[in-house]
Amino acid sequence: MSLLLEPDKKIALQGLDGFSQKNAQAGNASYYYSYTRMTTTGSIQVKQQRFDMTGSSWMDREWSSASLSTEQVGWDWFALQLSDHSELMFYRFRRKDGKQDHNNAGAIFNADGSKISLTFSDVAIKVMEHWKSPHTQISYPAKWHLSIPGLGLELDVIPLINDQELRVRYQYWEGAVSVNGQKYDQDVSGQGYVELTGYQ
Repeated sequence: MSLLLEPDKKIALQGLDGFSQKNAQAGNASYYYSYTRMTTTGSIQVKQQRFDMTGSSWMDREWSSASLSTEQVGWDWFALQLSDHSELMFYRFRRKDGKQDHNNAGAIFNADGSKISLTFSDVAIKVMEHWKSPHTQISYPAKWHLSIPGLGLELDVIPLINDQELRVRYQYWEGAVSVNGQKYDQDVSGQGYVELTGYQ
């Protein structure tokens, strides 16, 4: 594989100027920045066959200490590129008591590179379907509806394939998704990536 990635937009600092607090416990935070849209060209070789390709990539860099508090069991993380040249990053923590976590956060990065920060109360995420892994018997969300009324966003997020579970030191789901919906009553589509941890 040989790929060239060139940023289309300026660097995006997540959280507060690149500092992302994950919960109230001391040290549970990260330094976090992204290139949310990168023109990607190159080729992939499978055995003796070479495939030229073009696309759009998203690059994250994050340095973290501890990520979860004792009350948090995992997270759902969304990174979505939309057809209006904006991007959405949002993560939500799942709690043992099932309540909403006030540390959920994210941002919209507009086409001009400007940032709109999002808090836990700005975004509603509803799981529409589940998929059970035949490898680990873990049940993961497999379709979501994201609603951000303040920005006129209503999005359906669907995995390109359900079986994108990673079975390494611990099992989690991380994979490519498609996006369809509306932004201020105008059709919008997109692509992205979702990460799910802590499911059993």
